[in-house]
Amino acid sequence: MRIELASEAGTAGRPNEDFVLVAPEAFVVLDGVTPGPRDPGCRHGVVWYVRQLGARLLDEVTAPPGRPLADCLAAAIDGTAKAHGGGCDLTAPATPQATVAVGRVAGGRFEYLVLADCTVVLDGPDFPLGPVAITDDRVERAAQDLRRAASALPEGSAERAAARERYAAAVEGLRNRPGGFWTAAADPAVAAEAVTGSAAVAGLRAVAAMSDGAGRYVDLLGLGDWSDAMRLLAADGPAELLGRVRAAEAADPERRRWRRGKVSDDATVVWAEFGSSRAGARRAEGSGPDAIG
Repeated sequence: MRIELASEAGTAGRPNEDFVLVAPEAFVVLDGVTPGPRDPGCRHGVVWYVRQLGARLLDEVTAPPGRPLADCLAAAIDGTAKAHGGGCDLTAPATPQATVAVGRVAGGRFEYLVLADCTVVLDGPDFPLGPVAITDDRVERAAQDLRRAASALPEGSAERAAARERYAAAVEGLRNRPGGFWTAAADPAVAAEAVTGSAAVAGLRAVAAMSDGAGRYVDLLGLGDWSDAMRLLAADGPAELLGRVRAAEAADPERRRWRRGKVSDDATVVWAEFGSSRAGARRAEGSGPDAIG
């Protein structure tokens, strides 16, 4: 499995709250949840959290004997919670947290896990109707009527700001609760809520994983469908996909064409190819990022 990646902060001068790590047979992508105005009860912050969780998660995923990915996530969440020490209130609703995507090759299968709005995409001969995108859409469904109402109001207006506050409060009330949606925070039990599955490696050509800032290419901006995205990744690599997302966002700074909470979001893409030399050929030509694996 050859792996290429790209990750970029959404705003210049602000830290990237996404985090990605890869091994020859596995990868993890985390998208830190940007804190709102509420006290997070923690002195560490989101960037610390995603790095701690990501490193522990990759260790768990790659350790023998290859436990189920949900168990790996639970162990990583538990270890990160303990690393906070005694000075943090991990019961606070705004405690640092993240959405998660994991991929691993084991026993001839590609295994995946998705928690919240990261996406894993499978492409290959076993999917004759086109690539299949796996995401956890419970976060998208949460308080969607309030989100649509806020997005319909004029940009910069007091009415829109108030509507966004109502939406944010509603989302917080649904986070990590039955009937709402789930993110990795301090409770390892949420790992059981993740979407998991597997596919035969023999039936795959390539897979991708991305945070929602990169998934905008399809989901929000409509620059192409998942077939287009996978072709672009194969031809030009993850950095090119992020570049096209950024160009579209920059062309709509007032968010009139594409209604969205942030002009640009942190964005990360991992692309992994099975049994082909195309990635290596592109590296030799100098037109793509270095592959890992």
